[in-house]
Amino acid sequence: MFCDTCHWYTAGEKICPHCGAQQSPKKVKDMFNLPGDVSILDSRFMDAPLVDTPMPAIETSAPPPAARPIPPQRPAPPPQGMKFCGRCGAKANAASRFCAACGAPLI
Repeated sequence: MFCDTCHWYTAGEKICPHCGAQQSPKKVKDMFNLPGDVSILDSRFMDAPLVDTPMPAIETSAPPPAARPIPPQRPAPPPQGMKFCGRCGAKANAASRFCAACGAPLI
């Protein structure tokens, strides 16, 4: 239950522990509702007729055409006389047998 004055949770006490205001007796259906809230147990809410509103029309248009996948492009070969390390990717001279950056053998 909540206080009629400050809306503090009173846990069913007759006097609010927060502001000291005397509390009016509450009905069971209002135990967890603040004053002015609509309770799901409230007869005005439960007995109200359901509003029959028509559903909006669903547009059934053709799906957009599927995009063609872009074929993967191969990377351009390195210029003549240039190698790249397979481990670290550093540039290497074509005559080198080992990478100068990491020491891996060049193929």
